[in-house]
Amino acid sequence: MIIFNRYPHVRALVLHYAKALKNDDVLALMDSSVESSESAALLSTFVWNMIDQMALDTESEVVVMGRTDNLDLIPDVDYEIGIYLNDQGFGAVWDDVCDKS
Repeated sequence: MIIFNRYPHVRALVLHYAKALKNDDVLALMDSSVESSESAALLSTFVWNMIDQMALDTESEVVVMGRTDNLDLIPDVDYEIGIYLNDQGFGAVWDDVCDKS
């Protein structure tokens, strides 16, 4: 199970958007772990899709985790996903996906 230590709310945010965007692969990753560059790329790409959806939700005033604007949490997401993937040995995958997004 992927657990984020510094900002545990990131897990709730990722789970919310994985469900909202019907991404069963990310939901499965969150309950296991990233163990390949393919799964690291999947999670990394999802995070950017999630951020796009967060922006749309903010514009539409959709309530997520009790708030209509969660864009201030993007640095927390970046920190936790980046640290997690780096610790798993896939920091370069995260960097590559970020550079292309």
